[in-house]
Amino acid sequence: MNWQIRAFTLVECLLVLTVISFLTLIFSSVLTKTVHLVREELFVLQFENLYKNTQEDAALLSTREDFGVSHSFLTYENHRLKIPDDVIISDFSIQFDEQGENSSLKKIKILLPDEQKIVSYQLEMGSGKFKKTVS
Repeated sequence: MNWQIRAFTLVECLLVLTVISFLTLIFSSVLTKTVHLVREELFVLQFENLYKNTQEDAALLSTREDFGVSHSFLTYENHRLKIPDDVIISDFSIQFDEQGENSSLKKIKILLPDEQKIVSYQLEMGSGKFKKTVS
């Protein structure tokens, strides 16, 4: 058997390159959107976890602890966490007393534009717990 290998012509190479480029662009835009969605959801979960940890630390250590957002940073227990650029949250400040309670009835709203939803937290006075609603 005599197999002949034929080389691609310039037109065939350009056609293959165009198809591959098109598929790459489609998958990269889907991947970018997925990364943004995951980043937003992770921030919400991290926000809830840090809120509860700050409250628990205030009660366990019998110290006052601050938790809040200011200038695109979430501040808690002398730490700062950068809020993702796609997440919109207004500035607020909560202070937990020595028992881990707060005396605020603040309502915190986190806007997740890529998912087109708003996550709201209504703080309960005294207990420091919150009621979460998603719309």
